[in-house]
Amino acid sequence: MQRLWRERLLIVLVGFALFALDWFAKSVAVRSLTFGAEPIPSPIPLISWYLSYNTGYHYIFGAMGPYRLIAGLSLVLAAAMAAYLIHWVGQTDRRAPARKVIVLMSALLIGALSNPVEILLRGHATDFFRVWGFPWTANLCDQYVNLTVYVLTPILVFMLWKGWDKPRGVAKPQQDGEGPLAPAD
Repeated sequence: MQRLWRERLLIVLVGFALFALDWFAKSVAVRSLTFGAEPIPSPIPLISWYLSYNTGYHYIFGAMGPYRLIAGLSLVLAAAMAAYLIHWVGQTDRRAPARKVIVLMSALLIGALSNPVEILLRGHATDFFRVWGFPWTANLCDQYVNLTVYVLTPILVFMLWKGWDKPRGVAKPQQDGEGPLAPAD
């Protein structure tokens, strides 16, 4: 039982480290970049640095409705999802392949709390890079959400469909009359 609590604590700490990394990157961007200036090419292929403040809830939606209320609701929802996933980790066998995906999703969701918290505290989310071909700017928190929603969730759904939330290679007990040595009819 103690091992499970240590593991859960580690997931939470990694999640908070991702949260802190996003806030640190945003603070570096605010100190290093000029708001609204032309994008600056970066050494990372297809990325340019560009500082902007998203005053709505999401760039695509613009300044829609009560964005602080929406941010507060998304904060509660994402925190509840992370808590559920952390609980699920404890219910899943350590040898199950899907468990690793659940652990990663838990930590990423905690890191993804960064944007709603920033919107609640500052009234905007700080975005600082653009990916070539996309018209909007982003931050690390956005990438945590993208990784969780568009990559890990479909992988987890597939793994659950295939039964990979159970340990692989563990044979289920056979009933009398089943299996390779069962009498032929």
